[in-house]
Parts: sequence; C-alpha cells; structure tokens
Amino acid sequence: MFSEIFEYLQMDGFLTEAQFWAGVLILMRNYHAVNRKIFACIIHKVLRVNKEIEKCFERDDCRLHDIWKFRNNVENVHETTEADMESVLHKIGESDYTREDCDGFLILFKFLTKKLHKNIEAVGKIDLVKKTYTCKFHCDHLDDFSVYWANGELSFNAFTDGGVLGKSKGWIDFVLKPKLLKWCTNPSTLLFGERSKHTKSLQLVDMEEYNELYKMLKSKYAEKAFNCWNTAKESTDPMKFIYEDLAIAAYLISLWRRVGSPIGFADLGCGNGLLVYLLSEEGFNGYGYDVRARKIWSYYSASTRLIEETIEPHKFKLPEDVDWLIGNHSDELSPWLPVLAATSGFQMRYFLLPCCAYELSGIKFQRRNTSTSVYQDFYAYLQTISQSCGYDTWKDRLKIPSTKRLALIGIDRTCSQNEYERRLEEIEAFVREERIKYGNCTSNADVKLRNRHEAVRNCTQIEKNIIDSLVLKIFHQLLSAASNIPTDKDESKWRTGIRLRMYEIVKNLERTDLQNIKAECGGIKTLLRNKHEIFEFLGEDFIGIRKPLVQTPNSKAKQTVKKRVCFFHLHHPDGCPLSSEHCTFIH
Repeated sequence: MFSEIFEYLQMDGFLTEAQFWAGVLILMRNYHAVNRKIFACIIHKVLRVNKEIEKCFERDDCRLHDIWKFRNNVENVHETTEADMESVLHKIGESDYTREDCDGFLILFKFLTKKLHKNIEAVGKIDLVKKTYTCKFHCDHLDDFSVYWANGELSFNAFTDGGVLGKSKGWIDFVLKPKLLKWCTNPSTLLFGERSKHTKSLQLVDMEEYNELYKMLKSKYAEKAFNCWNTAKESTDPMKFIYEDLAIAAYLISLWRRVGSPIGFADLGCGNGLLVYLLSEEGFNGYGYDVRARKIWSYYSASTRLIEETIEPHKFKLPEDVDWLIGNHSDELSPWLPVLAATSGFQMRYFLLPCCAYELSGIKFQRRNTSTSVYQDFYAYLQTISQSCGYDTWKDRLKIPSTKRLALIGIDRTCSQNEYERRLEEIEAFVREERIKYGNCTSNADVKLRNRHEAVRNCTQIEKNIIDSLVLKIFHQLLSAASNIPTDKDESKWRTGIRLRMYEIVKNLERTDLQNIKAECGGIKTLLRNKHEIFEFLGEDFIGIRKPLVQTPNSKAKQTVKKRVCFFHLHHPDGCPLSSEHCTFIH
C-alpha cells in the first residue's frame, strides 16, 4: 500500500505535508550531508511554541540570546524534547490528525566543524502555521536559509548580503534541493513514528569531544603517516587507511575517557600497525599482533610494539598488562575476539570493528538470515557470540571512510565474578558446537586461522603439465568449426576460430579438469587471463583466440621477448601468422 502511494507521489512530483516534515527532520540531523564544512549536528535544546510562532526570527540578526529572551518573556514557550517534536511532526501524517495547540518549535543547534577552530551555533524554527523550516547561523561561514511547503511543492530561500544569487543559489539548486527531495520521497518517510533500524553514529562517545580530538590527531599525525607510507612504499591506499585509523584512534580514546583507560591494549590482526602507532604515541600502553610483518613497521617510533605471530586461539597468550582487545577489520579473528576477551580474564574488555565475514572454524561465513545483507547478518551473529560469552554488548556506528563501520564493544558482564568459571565451560561448549556445525571441526585443538605464508592462489602454483593440458583443450574448443560465431571473417589467411562464452567453455571441460584448479582464486577465468598471449576477452563474457600482432615501440602491452617457445608455432594448424623476426616468442 505504502509503495503504491509512494510511486504515485513520485510520478506526479507531489509532496504531502507529512513527507515535507519527515524530510526536514532528516535535514536537521544530517546537515553535514549538504555542507562539507560540517562534521555533525548536535541538538542542544528544543522549545515548543504554542502560540505566536511568527514573532520568532522577525529580525534578520536574531540569534541565540534573542531566543532565550523571547522564551523568558512569553508564557506560550516552554522547553520540551526532541522526541516530543518528532511525535508532533509524525502525527501530521495520520488520517485522524487535527492540529494540536502548537504553532511550532525552536531548535538550538551546535554544528561541529571539520576544519574551523570554533564550532557554530545556530537556531532553527519549525513553523507549522506557515509550513516553513528556517535555520539561522551565528557565524559568517554559512548562509541562513529557509524551506517552504505549499500545494505539494518545495520552495527555498537564502538570506545573504548578496541576496539569493551566487554560491548560495547554486548550493540550494544543486545540493540542498535534490538532497531534501530525496529524503522527502523516501518510502520510509510514509511509515510515521517508525524509527530508523540503523544504529546512530557515535552514540557512545561525546561527539564534540571526539571531533576536537580527531582534528588534533589529524593535524599531529596525518603528515607523518603519509611520509611513512611513501618511504615504506606501501601498496595500499593511504587516503583510506590513514584517515580511517585516525578516526578509530579518536573514537577509542574518547571511549576510554568515558569508561576508564586501559592498563594495556592488544590489537589482534593489526595489519599495517598504524592504529597501534597512534595509540602508543598518545601515551597508551599496547601491542600489535599480526601473522606477517609489514614493511612499514620498521618506520614507526620505538614505542610502537608490533609482534609477528600466528594467533591460534587456544594457544595464544596475552601479556599480563593487557585488559583491552582490539579487532580492527581483523578478518578470521573477528568472531574469535569476544571469545578471546571472555576467556582471557573477567576484567578483559574488547572493541571489534568487523569487516570480512568468517566462521569460528576459519571458513567463510555461512548465512543465518538471508533476508538481510551478509554484513548485517554477520554483525548480528557477532552479537550472538558476544552475548554467549557473557557480555552486555554495546553497539555503535563510527564515522570512517568505510562501508563496514558498525562496532561491537564488550565492557560489562552479564554474570558475576563468582559465576565466571561456570561461564567459561559454557563458552567452550558454545564454540565447539558452532565449529562442528559450521566447519566440520571435531575438537578445539585444531584451530589455526591463517598461515604465516599466505598461499598464492592465482593459478600460478598448479603443476605445469595440468596448465598446458587445460590450455590446449580450451584452444582446440575455440579453434573448432562447430560454432557459427566466427571472430575473423577472413579465415583463409589465418584461422582465429570461434568465440565462446565462459560457461560454454566450462561446460565442455571434464570434472577432473575443474577439480584441479578448484582451490585456485579465479579458476578458469584467471587461467585464461594469465595466458593473455593466447586468449582474449571480447566482452559479454566471450573468449576468443588472440591473433598475434607485430609489436611496435609504442605498443601499450609489452610482451616478454624471445624467452618462451611460440604457442601458435607449435600448436596452431596454420602456424604463427608472424615471421620469426617479428614474433616475440621463439620459433
């Protein structure tokens, strides 16, 4: 029913008043989505105006002190809650709605900035009589604006010294308007009173403190980290990893200020070690563990303790001065982190930011709930593990440059210390049952999540005779005249055979051929890409035989010269179309 209404409204370009206020609510909380100067918005106070809402903002220089003066002198204004304001706006969408004795609301904001030294105060006004939302900023960096709803359409205005022309009008036309329309026409805005199912961002820390700390860490360490990245010649993207780890460091420090600083932390699966470096430089005692050392490790300061070690859950021992575990995109270790924390001591706490989904057995995660995404399904499963390990699990959403930003935090226990020994037995039984059910494991003694030397899985480690046999089979398939899809009209000169889709090639191979490369990343497709001098990808998943061409000095793809025997010279019935002089392979 709601989807039909939504499609009708979208088709006619018509917005209901309820949709308008639902979009305004989103705009108020997500102004950072339409202005890159802003990190986040904090609503400090909400005032309910029962009558004479039009008297508010009647002067252009109306600012915070005017609002408080207005509140103290008018009986019809009193302090209320954000939930009360949301409830009034949501009721507008109900069929039996009759306007309450409320003309609107005044909202006192604080906008946290990304680069400016000072945050920005602002006042918003929701006028239910005139159906407008107005926002005025106490600074010169942002322009005041208002949004109107009338006869199913939106109108916008900006209040600047230069009028509505210039940058303000462009911002309204190309940023604010399309964004607000998107929010207003989202089908979920028709489900009045229903809160978002997603976790709000940074709800466990003081957002203003976090933002100031992040800006400080960025100015202090970003350039140093980039220099380390370049010097070590790291292949990963520094723009992503550096700013992401700076944000995670700011979050952890803010969290620790709230719940108490750790005696020591251990980052399991620390990867490049940047998070360990940042926390160590800020005075926190800690360690980083990973199965393989990274080149960049040697460029950090001496206070950054990074250890190359394979973590086997039932053998791994933590230093005695560690009471916090960190799992930052820790892959196979992610489901184990609550288990390791729970079994390492009653006082142990943990922070987990999961990414790739794995089972406790080390295999890829097997879905429990197919009605949601793999990531949401895995995240819910991690909550189950944490609860089974006896943690009163906290959830939060980080503001980082990643789509995987939902965190789990285990601090308080659901059992007393006297019950701890019994809970350990329950945890062991839970882990054993899960590993048997999802991984065919029969005991806890055989847990080894990742080898120190990662296996190469690009079809280069298969025996040469197997590769040669497969290549010949596929080559003869393509050279066959059985298909009516030729790739070269002039086949009298040099036969290029036919082209086949990938599934047709696979269908014509023996089961044993496929089993030989089953464990190899990419399988048949990877094998064919590795043999690019013989095969070419023609789009729409078609594969054909590549006709050799004379290599010129300006050729984009440089081939190895005179080191291997020419495949076509040996196996093509017409031989190689190039002479020995021009062919890059040996004739």
